[in-house]
Amino acid sequence: MSISEVQLLLEKYKHGQISQEELQRLKALVATDDYEPEIKADILMTLYGPVRDGGWQREDEAAILQQILQSDDTPVKAVRRFRLLPYAAAAALTGVIIFAGARYFVNRPSHTAPIAATAAVPLAPGSNKAMLVLADGKQIPLDSANLGALAQQGNSRVLNTQQGLAYEAAGKVAEVVYNTVVTPRGGQYQLTLADGSRVWLNAASSIRFPTAFTGKERTVEITGEGYFQIAANAQQPFRVKVKGAPDMAINVLGTSFNVMAYPDEKTITTTLEDGAVQLVCGNNKSLLKPGYGGSLSVGDKDFVIEKADLEQALAWKEGKFRFRNTNIATIMRQLARWYNIEVAYQGDLSDIRLTGIISRRENASSLLNILSTTKRVHFDIKDNRILVKPYDPE
Repeated sequence: MSISEVQLLLEKYKHGQISQEELQRLKALVATDDYEPEIKADILMTLYGPVRDGGWQREDEAAILQQILQSDDTPVKAVRRFRLLPYAAAAALTGVIIFAGARYFVNRPSHTAPIAATAAVPLAPGSNKAMLVLADGKQIPLDSANLGALAQQGNSRVLNTQQGLAYEAAGKVAEVVYNTVVTPRGGQYQLTLADGSRVWLNAASSIRFPTAFTGKERTVEITGEGYFQIAANAQQPFRVKVKGAPDMAINVLGTSFNVMAYPDEKTITTTLEDGAVQLVCGNNKSLLKPGYGGSLSVGDKDFVIEKADLEQALAWKEGKFRFRNTNIATIMRQLARWYNIEVAYQGDLSDIRLTGIISRRENASSLLNILSTTKRVHFDIKDNRILVKPYDPE
């Protein structure tokens, strides 16, 4: 089961809409610990996000988490108090360009196809927020309101700054402990590792890493999407592992690259911006040159190496959505992660592909309205649920 499916079950649970069968599936997943950081982060981000509705205090954290993770077959009444309220509207979009076939649109045209009469909230974009999971399992929310020294992990001091999370080592390493940073759907975050390497995490992603690097190599594990700027150290190569793909790894010396490894995508894609990386899957190895990407399909052992579209691959880091002849399902998966929305489909959408550049600061309803101006696709919006179907001129 993918992380997005787990989060959907959590949303149903928190709103008292989960069935008995779904609740048993969620409890079974909790028991395996496979998704423990993601599950805890989702719950705690709901409790302590920038919009609060339940009046919970941080000291209630352990009790509330236990209620959710170890309840009986009926969702606890307290959980019904959780509501995901709309955030403040985002700044207006400028310079939007959308293409559909030979038709193109610059900014908003004077006549647009309405998306739906049921649209009620703007569905604000994501923001800088994440959850830090310490070695002892303690959860610390990360956002601009929680700055300063957060914890001591081994010989490293953990700091949260305006530039993101950072680890400052002092003295000899007594023991190596691991931390995890998890971004929810609708969140992103930056961190600087103990060796000076920098990582940007996209929405619905996580990275597990040591608080100090010892031994012959530096190893981290990622799920979702992350952009890396690795501090060069030829004596201690950097290695990125992908959660759920134990045979795959990315070997690095000093370079900048992007890894996209969402469980709901068909491929794991590494895009090299600068330097050199070696892609490894079992006994198969492929060397990437700058400007190239390597994709590994689920179940395969061989990488497909081809010229990469760097602008498209790195657009999220620059605060944009960039599509080039991209099918609508791929587009909606990206939007679902960033806006924390649920997406369903109706009708044949297989031939709908769009090209364009859109700011990630735009709220979802405005963005969907822009997409609908192509007159290729139509959206019905109800709360945070989006129904996608082919455009019908009637």
